[in-house]
Parts: sequence; structure tokens; C-alpha cells
Amino acid sequence: MTDANQGPQYCTKKQLANDPNLPFTEAMLSYYILHAHKNGLAPAIRRIGRKVLIRRDLLVAWIESQSQR
Repeated sequence: MTDANQGPQYCTKKQLANDPNLPFTEAMLSYYILHAHKNGLAPAIRRIGRKVLIRRDLLVAWIESQSQR
């Protein structure tokens, strides 16, 4: 979610897996993150040291783009 007062929302795998609006488990997200360079999810992922953060708005856009294949 992006708005004029806030920047993009970054979430961890655990936060996204616990979100009832998204159909992913932590294991599924780990797989998608591991293969992000092949599946097109790379722009949504930020790595800071060992911490992996995912931009929620880009993840939702990526989900929507999957139905077009």
C-alpha cells in the first residue's frame, strides 16, 4: 500500500504468511524468493544483511501478472 504520506510497505515472510488476504505459507514464499531471478519477483525483494523484506504492493502486482500467462 503506497500513499502520499507513506512509502512502500515492506513485510517479512512471516508477516505475509500470517496475512489472511494472501494465499502463501512461509515455505512457499521462501521458494519464490529463492527463485526470484527466474520468476520475476526480484523487484519486490530487498535484502539487508540476512534480513529479507518484500514490498507488499509489488508482490500483489506480481500475483496479478501471473494470471496473464
